[in-house]
Amino acid sequence: MNRVILLILIITLNPFGCNETEKQVDVQNKVNAFIIEMNPDLYQSMTRMRKEITLADTKIQQLYELKGLFPNQREMIDKSLKQWHELRKNLKFTLNNIYDKVEAAYVAYKIDEIQGKKKFSLYLTSAFKRGEYRLSEC
Repeated sequence: MNRVILLILIITLNPFGCNETEKQVDVQNKVNAFIIEMNPDLYQSMTRMRKEITLADTKIQQLYELKGLFPNQREMIDKSLKQWHELRKNLKFTLNNIYDKVEAAYVAYKIDEIQGKKKFSLYLTSAFKRGEYRLSEC
């Protein structure tokens, strides 16, 4: 009986999580398309950062596995783990900061499009396309 109730709950609640995830993916796809159009170099930099974060995750997992095999070497492994965690944290922070700024630029651009005004200035559009929107500004 309890399994039936649990199964019903899972089936009932599952679509809600999927819809939310689909909306998030749709938003990310729109922002990514905007970045690709306005500044492909920035998009490539963000893609490289995502790959580096994935690599850091892999290295961290490998170090935890090593730590499990060699508990007497915990101190040495912990130093390396700390470095990888710090690198991952910095990359993630920078990537999120860049994404937030690009998302804000996309929203300003869409507001402009909807309202027919020029809130997204011609200068910002051309600067974005020329690549003057640098990572150092983030």
